[in-house]
Amino acid sequence: MKVTKASVITKLLLLIVAVYALITLVSLHDRLGTVKAEMAELQQQNEYAEQAYMQVEHDIAELGSEESDKKIARTRLHLVESGEKIFKNADLQH
Repeated sequence: MKVTKASVITKLLLLIVAVYALITLVSLHDRLGTVKAEMAELQQQNEYAEQAYMQVEHDIAELGSEESDKKIARTRLHLVESGEKIFKNADLQH
């Protein structure tokens, strides 16, 4: 059986295309892993942002209520109710 020059060139071209396709598939597989990791990180950030948003919505809904006013007075203005005792940790003062 005689092998022609065209037959050898055709087989060589098919081999080159197959190697190129294999290299491309390996490269895409690596990129897919990277993209999946990025997607997982973004989903986690999205969940955190949604929780923070829900907390802000809750805080806004509570504004003006007596409990909210007391909380703001305690945390931001450092006020106490009458009859409460204040204890300070001497170790924490500068």
